[in-house]
Amino acid sequence: MALAGLFVAGLAVLSVIGVVLLVLKIVLWAVFFPIKLLFKLLWIPVGLLAGAFSLVAGLSILPILLVVGLAVAVIGAFAALLAPAIPFLLLGLLVWAFMRRPAAVAS
Repeated sequence: MALAGLFVAGLAVLSVIGVVLLVLKIVLWAVFFPIKLLFKLLWIPVGLLAGAFSLVAGLSILPILLVVGLAVAVIGAFAALLAPAIPFLLLGLLVWAFMRRPAAVAS
């Protein structure tokens, strides 16, 4: 019974501390919200300037990305077409390696 009473008393103390912290949080939020909003409004021109710079940088690098992408696509398609021929190519090179020199003749 005493343990249950201590448990209930502990919960009561924690609930009072929680309510105090909640009220403090609400008060601080109400006080600092206009300042936070002002800083966000002041940050809008900086964000727009950074976005414009990023847009210009992206447009300037776009042709390079398109050329590199096209080159990679062409090389990849060429490699994809030649990949199945690799075993036959290796077999042909093996046959050529054995057939390029005439056999030694014993006299």
